[in-house]
Amino acid sequence: MRILLLGEFSGFYKNLKEGLQELGHEVDAVSSGDGWKSIGNSDFKLFSEHDNKYLRYVENFYMQAKNINKLSDYDVVQIVQPIIFGLPFNRNIRLLENLKKNNNKVFLSVAGDHYYIYKIAQNLRYNYFTGLDMKDNKYTNSKYIHNNEEVLKLVDGIIPVMFTYAEAYRTHEKLLRTIPLPLNVDKIQYIPQEIKNGKLTIFHGLNREESKGTKFIREAMERIKQNYPNDVEIIIDGKMPLEQYLKVLSETNVVIDQALSYEYGMNAIYSMAMGKVVLSGNEPECQQEFARYDIPVINIEPSVEDIYSKLEKLILNKKSVISIGEKSRLFVEEFHHHVKIAQQYIDAWEVDEVKE
Repeated sequence: MRILLLGEFSGFYKNLKEGLQELGHEVDAVSSGDGWKSIGNSDFKLFSEHDNKYLRYVENFYMQAKNINKLSDYDVVQIVQPIIFGLPFNRNIRLLENLKKNNNKVFLSVAGDHYYIYKIAQNLRYNYFTGLDMKDNKYTNSKYIHNNEEVLKLVDGIIPVMFTYAEAYRTHEKLLRTIPLPLNVDKIQYIPQEIKNGKLTIFHGLNREESKGTKFIREAMERIKQNYPNDVEIIIDGKMPLEQYLKVLSETNVVIDQALSYEYGMNAIYSMAMGKVVLSGNEPECQQEFARYDIPVINIEPSVEDIYSKLEKLILNKKSVISIGEKSRLFVEEFHHHVKIAQQYIDAWEVDEVKE
């Protein structure tokens, strides 16, 4: 099968591509590297990242003239979100119309920005739009909404990666079953937990602080440090390229991913693969969506007291991080392995009927 993956989401398509290739498929991935994360898995470029808008225009023209015809004759095209590469709405729709015309099937990942995710999130107990500045809310922009709706008309199927994203499209006729995020576990070294000098190293990576609930996490971490100065080291840092981020992870015991989500994302999966204890979203809805009730993620809510109490339990029973770390690695190997996930995508793409 010949496959094109367009866009990126924290290494999602990078790992999916590697899994598909191991299954013997021909795969091209085109992205900007997901900004400062520098994931860098693009096989050819369509859009300039130059800061100067005039040079960017010239480079865009050159890149697209050279490469746009390459986006054809694929068995499957999968796009990571309704707006590709931050294109203006009209150009975005034209690109998708060409993709639909020149390829066999086009599918939409529910993994990035969607109007329907924003809409359904208002019905949840908490959500990662809580800190959104309502004065500059693109999710209520009529053009943004129209673009999302037009994309849904064009694609052959919609594949979510977790509960909230699936819930957003639960009644849509093109919704396919939820497929977990993939990780090439074989490339991530498992590091058995070591508690150096009797201290737990706790890390929270900064990225979209309002969406991650960083204000709750930061306060809880600082309070833990104040009350247990001889038991913890805390690291709050962020916006690092993926390789640097993974290096920081390797030196920690506990990773706090996010506090405003019902589920966990790629950062948490990378951390679990290394054998870290992860605090993130793991609500009953997440477990039910995956039909897995053994997920070793410690669920946290957007509450300083809740996060503090979960950290305190680990500090008072430091040895527990060893067993949780082992379970974390085994869970990712079994549930998020990139080849297993890639096969689930192959199965989904080959299904003629969408889920009832």
